[in-house]
Amino acid sequence: MDIFDIILRISLILATTSVFGIMLLTYLRVRNTKMLLISAGFGSFVLYALMSIPEILGSPLAMDENLHLFLHLIALVLILVGILKD
Repeated sequence: MDIFDIILRISLILATTSVFGIMLLTYLRVRNTKMLLISAGFGSFVLYALMSIPEILGSPLAMDENLHLFLHLIALVLILVGILKD
């Protein structure tokens, strides 16, 4: 991995974490199921971002494409159900 790829991934991890933090604070303020589902969706995106850190460090732990797609599917379904709730 070159330095540009590492900087890009770290910045995306920080951006995803900040969006999750905003959604979590919104849930803590509103306390309804809709915001809980949306926060859980963004939380699973943060989990996915944290699981990609070993790829940055060059660790032999690698995720296959099916796991990438599965984690994205879980996150997007949670966000969609949260948006459509009501």
